[in-house]
Amino acid sequence: MYNCDSGEFDSDYFERGPVVGKSLYTNYRWLPELTIPLAHHIAIDCQLNSDAKVCDFGCAKGYLVYALRLLGYKAYGVDISEYAVSKAPKEVNGHVSCIEPCTSFGTYDWIICKDILEHIPYENIAEQLDVLSANCKHLLAMIPLGDGEKYFIEAYEQDSTHVIREDLGWWKDTFEQSGFKVYYSTHDMGPYKENWQNLHPEGNGLFYLDGNL
Repeated sequence: MYNCDSGEFDSDYFERGPVVGKSLYTNYRWLPELTIPLAHHIAIDCQLNSDAKVCDFGCAKGYLVYALRLLGYKAYGVDISEYAVSKAPKEVNGHVSCIEPCTSFGTYDWIICKDILEHIPYENIAEQLDVLSANCKHLLAMIPLGDGEKYFIEAYEQDSTHVIREDLGWWKDTFEQSGFKVYYSTHDMGPYKENWQNLHPEGNGLFYLDGNL
C-alpha cells in the first residue's frame, strides 16, 4: 500500500482550492444540473441495467453516487478523503465510505474513475490498477493527459495533488500491463468535459476497459 496523504484532500482542497493553491475547486457542492446529466451519459455509455453494481472510485462527496441512485442504479462510492465522505448527502449514507489506497473495496460490474488516477504516484499506479482490475468486470476512466512533464491543458497544473502527466498511449499500455483489456480509448470525450475539450483536443483521455472479475 502506498502512502497517500488523505489530509491533502481537506476542506481547503474542496472549498478554497484556488485561494490556497491546492486545486481548482471552490465551494464544491451538489449541482444537479451538471451531475445528473453526467450520470445519465455514464449509464448509457456503460449500458447499465437495474441490476448492475457500480462504484465511483474517488467519489469525493458522493455526488455522482447520489445522481446514479436517483436514476435507479445500484451505485456506491469510495474515497481516501475523510473530509469529503463526511460531507456526502444523507441520501447516500451507507453507500459511500473511506478506504486506504490499494485495498480491496468489493466487486463491481463497473468501476468509474473520473479525474482520479492521475493523483496516484508513478511508482504505485500499477499496484492500484491491479486491485481495480481484479475487482471489476468493466472500468470507465476519464484522465487528464500530458507529455510526461506538463499537462496539455495548463489549468490542470493548478491541482497540487496531480502527479501523472502522460499521454493516451502511456495509459493504454499501463492499463494492459495491469491485466485490463482496453477495448476503446480516445481523446474524444463526447458529452464529458466539453469545456476542457475546447481548450486542447488531446487534453483528456476516455477509456473503456474490461477487468478480470
